[in-house]
Amino acid sequence: MDDLREFALQLLEIEKRFLLEGKEEYCTAVVVVVTPEQSYSEEVEFENEEEKIDAYAAIVDRAKENDASAIITINTSFVRSDAVSDFRWGDVEHSGAPRAITLTISGPSLEPVSLSLPFNIEDGTVNIGEMSDFEPAVVGLLPGWP
Repeated sequence: MDDLREFALQLLEIEKRFLLEGKEEYCTAVVVVVTPEQSYSEEVEFENEEEKIDAYAAIVDRAKENDASAIITINTSFVRSDAVSDFRWGDVEHSGAPRAITLTISGPSLEPVSLSLPFNIEDGTVNIGEMSDFEPAVVGLLPGWP
């Protein structure tokens, strides 16, 4: 798991560079699938919640077909403090909530973990907060993934 975490942190550093370059245009949904033979990445594109669920379900299906040992997800997310039950697609984006790059690692023989790197963009300047440590996670983004 230590090698996998180190690999994931290297991927996070790449995303951090993209954030610093892209600023207001930055948004990511990347998945890296680790198989016995290789690691491959897929960019995930969706316009709504249904497309998001379908896109991640297809990635899980391909990961299973390739006997994947892990999936690493890297997503731009919104930091929320209110109740999840009140969430509607797009609400957080329009509320001006702070953002983060959220990274998760999960797999059939792994306890899922995640970390986040908060950021905001003010007057064209990217302000990066303090990265959290890896913490146990519930990975609801990958339906059917162990």
